[in-house]
Amino acid sequence: MKTESAPWMVWLKAAIGIGLLAILFSTLDASKFVRTLSSVRLGFVVVALLVYIAGKILTAVRWALLARPLGFDRPMRQFIAFYYIGMFFNLFAPSTLGGDAGKIFYLARESGAAGRTEAAARGLISILADRAIGMAVLVWIGAAALIAFPSFAALVPAPVRYATFVIAPIPLVAYGLFPFLAHWLEKIPHSLGRKLRDLGDAYWRCPGVLAQAVAISLVFHLMQIWIQILIAEALKFELPWSYAFVFFPLVDIVAMLPVSISGIGLREGSYLFFLGKLGIAADQAIACGIVWLAIVIASGLVGGLVFILYGRRAQSESA
Repeated sequence: MKTESAPWMVWLKAAIGIGLLAILFSTLDASKFVRTLSSVRLGFVVVALLVYIAGKILTAVRWALLARPLGFDRPMRQFIAFYYIGMFFNLFAPSTLGGDAGKIFYLARESGAAGRTEAAARGLISILADRAIGMAVLVWIGAAALIAFPSFAALVPAPVRYATFVIAPIPLVAYGLFPFLAHWLEKIPHSLGRKLRDLGDAYWRCPGVLAQAVAISLVFHLMQIWIQILIAEALKFELPWSYAFVFFPLVDIVAMLPVSISGIGLREGSYLFFLGKLGIAADQAIACGIVWLAIVIASGLVGGLVFILYGRRAQSESA
């Protein structure tokens, strides 16, 4: 049943993304939008791309930190290679699940046939932990910015502000309540309960690892915010740093919603909404989303190069 409905879900997401883009572009002066994109200052875009590529190396290090307490002792260069290969796979999948599946495959394939399923399960946990920490820090940055810059926070719809403040403490509360949750997991008669308890306990006993992962996430998200400033410079308008701290975490979260493929349409619409609050022209605001998407795609192509080089190296070592 699921395998039959999955293609329909992909087509639905594609239709929603295309429909959203069509609505957005219908409000634009096409010639003005083309002029905006054609006059982009490529030097700033190249710097933004290099910053993003460097940032993804940091997130690969974060993933490695979270995978090692679960028994994965691979060299750091392999985690970085697997992460970039996953970024390449994301270019051809309807969601980030394709890249995640690729990372799990490479992480678990040398565990032997007997332990491969167990290794894949632990690999999935490491990826979920990586995503959870990244999302938590993103929300914390957004909440802190809403408090620190009230004049710009007033431009954000009240329900969004309230939701951000409600969600922000949840990860800390969940971490603090883990001993109680572990007690209930022990009572589950199925072996899955004990496995989940053991995996959670692996992180509970490593607060230093979690602190390092949070610090890396903070640096990465700050780099992403810097990229927004660079994109604004490329498109020849001024974006205040303080407002970038307020709006970009919200744009990034909206783009992650499983409504369209790779957040297409949602991302551009979010840029139009939030940058429009500053009086930024619609063609420049939507162009921001397009340039940001181009940077993500270009970094995925770098992952393709890593995929080719890693495959050749693996073949030479096995020959």
